[in-house]
Formats: sequence, C-alpha cells, structure tokens
Amino acid sequence: MIAGLVVAALSGCAGAERGADERQGAATKGATAPLAPAREAAASRGPRISVVAGGLVVPWDIAFLPDGRALVTERPGRVRLVGAQGRLQRRPLARVRTTARGEGGLLGIAVDPAFADGRRFVYLYVTTRRGMQVQRWRFTGRTLRRDAVVLGGIAAGPIHDSGRLRFGPDRRLYIATGDAGRGELAQRRSSRNGKILRLSPRQYRGRARRPEIFSLGHRNPQGLDWQADSGRLFSTDHGPSGFDGPSGDDEVNAPRRGSNHGWPRVRGRRHGRFAAPVAVYRRTIAPSGLAFVKRPGSAWTGDLIVAALKGRQLRRLELEGRRVVRDTPLLVGRYGRLRAVVEAPDGALWVTTSNRDGYGSPVSRADDRILRVVPPAR
Repeated sequence: MIAGLVVAALSGCAGAERGADERQGAATKGATAPLAPAREAAASRGPRISVVAGGLVVPWDIAFLPDGRALVTERPGRVRLVGAQGRLQRRPLARVRTTARGEGGLLGIAVDPAFADGRRFVYLYVTTRRGMQVQRWRFTGRTLRRDAVVLGGIAAGPIHDSGRLRFGPDRRLYIATGDAGRGELAQRRSSRNGKILRLSPRQYRGRARRPEIFSLGHRNPQGLDWQADSGRLFSTDHGPSGFDGPSGDDEVNAPRRGSNHGWPRVRGRRHGRFAAPVAVYRRTIAPSGLAFVKRPGSAWTGDLIVAALKGRQLRRLELEGRRVVRDTPLLVGRYGRLRAVVEAPDGALWVTTSNRDGYGSPVSRADDRILRVVPPAR
C-alpha cells in the first residue's frame, strides 16, 4: 500500500466505458492524510476547450518550436506542422519509415533545447525492423530530413513500446521505454527495455552507445515531465492488463536516478528496495501523457495533468511536494481516449485524442483531434 494515495478510478473495460462516463468520484485507501473530495470542476470555473485540428490518424505526441509552431507525430509515420495561429498544414513535414505493428510506429518527439541557437534538430522515437530507435532529424524550415540514428538496441514488440521523449531541466534527453511485452526485461540491466534512459548533449548530438539507465522496473511508461519548483521528474506507467497479471494498478511515479519501480516483481505499492508510486489507480485508466501547468496565474498552476486512454479523461493532481492532496477527473468520456498532454507557450494545454488506435472508436467525425484546454483563471 502506498504512502501517498490509492485511487479507485473508472473502470476501463470497453463495454463499461459509456456507462461509466458520469461516474466521476474517486475513492481513496491507505493515504496517510485525508484528501479533499475529487470532483468535476464547476462549469463556471472549468476549463475552456476548443479544437485546434482534426482529421489526424493517432496523433501520438506534440513538441513546440521556439516560434510557437507545433510538431505533431502521427503513429503511421507522419510529422505534421501546426502554425502559430493554430492551422494544420496539409502536407506532412516528413514521412518516416516505420514498422507499425501493434502499438508501435512513430511515437514520441522532442525539439533540441539549442534549436533557437542553430542546432535545428528534432528527435523521433520510431519502431523499425531492428527495434525501437531514437532518430535525429534536421529541420530545414519546410521539411524534416533524417540525420542519424542516435540510439538503438531497444526491443520492439506488438505491445508496450512506450515512446515518450522529453528534455529535462538539465538539457539531457530522457527516453521512456516499455517492456515490449516481456516483463523480465524491466529488471535486466543489460536490457534497455522497461527503463527511463538518459542521454547527455554529447550523446544525442552524436551517437549514444551506452545510455545511462536513469530508472528501471517500468512496464509501459508514457508520460514524462518535471515539477517546476523542485525539478523533480514525474512519470506515468500502465499496470497489468490481464495476460501479465490482474488488470489495474496504473501508476504515477516520481523516478529518481537509480530508482527501481519494481515491475514485474511488485505492483502498485512499496516493497523493500522498490520505489513507491505517488498515486495508484486500482481500476484501469491507462495513463499516458502528463504535463505540469507551469505558466503562472491559473487555478491549475503547479498541478499535474494526466491523460488517460481507457479512462477517457484527464486527471488533475494537486500536489504538496510529491504527495497528492487532491485528484480530480476532468472531461470524462467527452472526447474519448486521450493520449498526449503538453503545455503550449501561451499556457494552454494541447491534448490529443487516440480514438482510431485500434482500442477505441471515434466519438466525432473529426477524430482524431488536437484539443486546446485553457485552465480557469485563479
């Protein structure tokens, strides 16, 4: 049982999702301090939501350029450009060769932190015949051109390919890898699977032959972001889904250098040397992307926003340090499966739907879409 929070979230089973859409309450067990009730934000103080773009095919991740334009990956192998005024460019910036089986394909994207200083590199996480790769591409202004393979040696599978790429405050590149459906790899230090890997600038601008294993014992981590005041990394991870254990125990974690999060030996709790989750969802919500609200002035500033696939919702986690004091479900069922969540330069959150990924069904003719979620004012 965790020290911070155990949340009973919505049932994620496909047949029950529609009936569960209005069940937004969350029960807690095993917390060291009582939590404020989880509740849907009142309409008068809720977020403003609009659609940035539609007609996309499984938009997996988003990265913003310094000038406010956004790069969006589509899992079949396209990188799309959204202009600073929110208009989707029809022609892809790049068509990326990928072996798109199961959950693989073109997944994460990140922009070099020195992009504005002339290092116009973009990094992609791609399924290939040789496994998962981190590829470096050069932005020419009109297209992306493949430059090099930065990192390979990551096993690919029909499931659990993970794929989130993010640059940390230390300007290092963090790479979330899944266990490829082979749980034992997550504890095997000779494997790059089931890990959060870290590359230095010298490595990601060259070739990383020996990436650092920042943390291990992950099943399928799909979200990475850093708390602004502490610089602490937070991540999401999918719990078992039947074939590798009873469904449930999705996690929000706070990985540290060298931390072991236990998969597949333990799940959803502290046990001996394994790190405890920050939050656990006993019923499957399938958490994917996450982002901290860092821009000041909103009612959500400092909060952690988590996108859920099976749960078909956002969750707003209010924190004191690494401890969750309130966990509120938002947008439950309204837009279907939610994949990526990224804070835009203007403080809005961009959220992608994933209703055409083979696990869900469209809730709009315009699916898949990019949503713009503006947090309410303080």
